[in-house]
Amino acid sequence: MKQFRLLLFGLPIVLLAGCEGYGDGDNVVLTDLPPQQYEPITMDRNEFEAAVQMMPAQAIIKAGKIYIKDGYLFVNDVHKGFHIYDYSNPVNPVPLGFINVPGATDLAVRDNIVYINQATDLVTMQFDTGANAMTLLNRNENVFPSMTSPDGSSENVANDEVIIGWELI
Repeated sequence: MKQFRLLLFGLPIVLLAGCEGYGDGDNVVLTDLPPQQYEPITMDRNEFEAAVQMMPAQAIIKAGKIYIKDGYLFVNDVHKGFHIYDYSNPVNPVPLGFINVPGATDLAVRDNIVYINQATDLVTMQFDTGANAMTLLNRNENVFPSMTSPDGSSENVANDEVIIGWELI
C-alpha cells in the first residue's frame, strides 16, 4: 500500500520533470505580453442625461444582453442603448425603435416600467406600448460604480463627466 501511494504521488512529478521546456525561461507567459492600453470614452454629464430618448429603429452594432417581456424583445447595443422589437411572433420579430441610452448595458422590466443602468446612473422609464413611446420617470445618479476598462483599470474623470465606454489605443 505504501508503494502504491508513492507511485500515485510521485508519478506526476516524474512526468512533469520529463516534459521538454518545463521550468525553462523560454516559455511565453501571458503576463510577458505588453499590456493593452485603453482610453475612456466620456460624456459631459448634461449631454449624458439629455441623450436618453426614443429613436427610430436602427441596425444593431454590437449586441449584448437580451430581455423578453410580454411580447417585446429588448436587445442591448453595448454602451449605446436598447433595440425594441415586437416579439409576438418569434419567427418574425418586428423592429419598433431604439432607446438611446449612452453607457447602457442592462435593463429590467416590471409591468410597463423599464429600469436601465446608464453607466453610473439608474434610469426609470415608462413604456407606452400603444404609442410605442418611452417617458423618462426618474434618474438616480451614481448608483453604480464608474465603468472599468476591459483590463480592469479605472480612470478618474472630472465631476461633470461620465465614462460611457472604453476604446483600445
